[in-house]
Amino acid sequence: MRRALLLAALAAAPATAATVELTVATGQWVQVFPNDVERATGRSVRVDAASVAAGGLGVQFRQAAVLLRAEGSYPYGTTIYALRSVNCAAGLQATYQWSAVGPSGAVLGTQTIASPTAQQIHWDTQDGKVLKFVCQGILPR
Repeated sequence: MRRALLLAALAAAPATAATVELTVATGQWVQVFPNDVERATGRSVRVDAASVAAGGLGVQFRQAAVLLRAEGSYPYGTTIYALRSVNCAAGLQATYQWSAVGPSGAVLGTQTIASPTAQQIHWDTQDGKVLKFVCQGILPR
């Protein structure tokens, strides 16, 4: 069920022009965490290995996180796409664009950040582990 929800979310057509670039489902989406960790964190996080390239702070990539339980104003099944950048050596990260798409395909929120602030990475957090995954190279689970 969870895998079907994720695949449906990644294949969903973008609802607005603002999310077209970010939500394109083509690519090589790789699972970051094992299933038991996803269940514990309530998110299924994927990185598009085909999008990993030099840019931004050092390495730029696309990320998708499907909520496996409701979180704040976002319902179960919401997919949050982000265009991110990381400088592994300096321990810095930045997010350039994000878009939240509900299970129905409706855009729940979106933002493009013209001049994102580079932030220090906390490697022991869930987000830090995603960035470490990108820094070490994308290896399918």
